[in-house]
Amino acid sequence: MIITYIMFSLLIILTLAVFYLIIRLKDIRSDTDSLCAKFPINEDMRKQASDTIANINKEMAVINQKTQQINDVMSEVRGLKNLFIMPKGAGGAGERILEKTLYDILGSSMFESQHRLSCGVVDFVIRFKENIVPIDSKLSLENFNKMLAAGEDSKRAFWRAFTNDVKKRIDETGKYILPNEKTTDFAMMYIASESVYYEAFIKDKQFGEDNTLIDYAWRKRVYPVSPQTIYPYLMTIVQGMKALKIEENAKEILGKVSGLKYDFERFKSIYGIIINHIKDACNKHDGEGLTSVAKIDQHIASLEQKSK
Repeated sequence: MIITYIMFSLLIILTLAVFYLIIRLKDIRSDTDSLCAKFPINEDMRKQASDTIANINKEMAVINQKTQQINDVMSEVRGLKNLFIMPKGAGGAGERILEKTLYDILGSSMFESQHRLSCGVVDFVIRFKENIVPIDSKLSLENFNKMLAAGEDSKRAFWRAFTNDVKKRIDETGKYILPNEKTTDFAMMYIASESVYYEAFIKDKQFGEDNTLIDYAWRKRVYPVSPQTIYPYLMTIVQGMKALKIEENAKEILGKVSGLKYDFERFKSIYGIIINHIKDACNKHDGEGLTSVAKIDQHIASLEQKSK
């Protein structure tokens, strides 16, 4: 019974709604006809409206094109951001890149990998005369990647954590400075990522704070280098080795010159004796030789007179 009553009520409501819509539609048509009568649409108005719609469509096409370009740029920016976020396995790749760089510039005879010192094993040493230059590959990525991915409110905290990580890596590299084991009084810390190197040691300020990491490294006698900045350091070592070779060659040449001087002094002495002998022979020729010739000439003249 209740359901029947509800259905009947709904039917009445729907009927009234239909009648209301019919009445409103008639009113709308009447209003439309009245407007058309008051404001007749001529051909110029239709053309103007058509042109306006066409212009709107063109503008919408341009807007869509610009929107697509913005989306493309945003995709490239996201890709660039991914380049700065280094993968976790980049440390091992960094060592391989460093080894290849050392081999290409110095040659295999001037460096050694996994060199053992009393404090541990350093990744590489560069041989320079009787000394070795320690160079260790370091990369702190966890807080660096978090800093790049974080919002502006969290970046400062991750930057400070990243700074502490880098200081630890500097301290770890500095322990390989052992002059009593024939190391130089400095060490090199190789950072395989240019972006990490830039954020850590090139930027003067980070989030309004002074960046003091490079000063900290220098105080520890640790020189940070990257794939791009290591080249001048290595070329300086190469030029130094060339200078040492020139010095060694100069010593060898001076030794040969000294030997040549000794040989020349001996030759000079012998030559002097020979000259003296020649002079004696000449003197005898000028003295005794000419006297003998004169005597022979006199004997010949005497014999000629007797024969007459």
